[in-house]
Amino acid sequence: MGGRVADLDSRSPVTSLDVSDAAERHATNLELFLDLVFVFAVTQIASLVSHDLTLPGTLRGLLIAWLVWWQWSQFTWAGSATDLQQRPATRLLVLCTIPATLTMAVSIPNAFPDSGLHEPGLQDSAPWFGIAYMTVQLLVLGMQGTEAWRDDATRQAFIDYGSLASIAPLFVLAGGFAHDRLRVALWIVAALVNVVGALRGASGQWVINPVHFAERHTLFIIICLGEALVAIGATASDIGLTLKVLIGLAAATSVACVICWVYFAFIPRVVEHKLEHAGDGHRGRAARDLFTFGHFPIVTGIIAYAVVAKHMVADPTESLPISDRLLLVAALAMLIGGCLHIQWRVVHRLAPERFVAVVAAAAWLLVGA
Repeated sequence: MGGRVADLDSRSPVTSLDVSDAAERHATNLELFLDLVFVFAVTQIASLVSHDLTLPGTLRGLLIAWLVWWQWSQFTWAGSATDLQQRPATRLLVLCTIPATLTMAVSIPNAFPDSGLHEPGLQDSAPWFGIAYMTVQLLVLGMQGTEAWRDDATRQAFIDYGSLASIAPLFVLAGGFAHDRLRVALWIVAALVNVVGALRGASGQWVINPVHFAERHTLFIIICLGEALVAIGATASDIGLTLKVLIGLAAATSVACVICWVYFAFIPRVVEHKLEHAGDGHRGRAARDLFTFGHFPIVTGIIAYAVVAKHMVADPTESLPISDRLLLVAALAMLIGGCLHIQWRVVHRLAPERFVAVVAAAAWLLVGA
């Protein structure tokens, strides 16, 4: 990226339709309170992956991560269009979603009992996941649609998106009551329906506040980095501090610090600038590509790193199992790939040294036992 904001594309002036009164608006206390639930959800996803480091187990964790990410994104799109804390009605609705969102998060580790991950006879929590997920998604879509319906331009964009997005939670609900492969298949369909809805609707007119939208996503990155630090610290605390554990803790934390540096050094600033200067009709696509789609690889890469770091701190002088090393390669590829995607979307060029870094790290991790 090179940090060159001057290279960013500026198609046309910002319109009042694209930004709520073109004013800077930041995350509210209500949204930060809601994020506490998603902090727990990220922890649950890391736990799900950590206990089943097979390819199917990791892919199931990725699927759950996408569904949870989409639900959080739905809140962010709604909150960017209108201040959810300002009116008592929306404030009450958001607070009413919190018990259901927490129920969804609690149910994540036991959402795939048919996979053999859990003890025989452990209760299947997938029905609760499906019920809670559907309830929250439809409520947030309702809040978002109420605002979009007031303007002819935003109404059509929401219809294009919402007509599909309102169907996806039904597949999640159905999957909660299905079993094994059918459950996974239905949840994949739900994820794909949401993606198609976003591809279909984002080209229309959306009310998006660039400052608020960018800030909400940087806060989620902090949530994920916090999960990495919690995983590292909790593992060291459980084992007890020795010189060996201290070395592992320092190494794992240092990598987390590097990830923090790489992301916050330039990405929040340039993507907010790009979103702010996207012209009439382009802001929805920019928000979708840079944030909803573009940040997901970075988020999942940090979660995957948290899983590996937890295992490494437990015994830092031993070589990692191949499953951990493969997951670490995937984490690096997602982190760097996410940065490359954002770079391409903003300045239409790629940094070749980052491809070399992925290949070199992968070779080192896979060859060196």
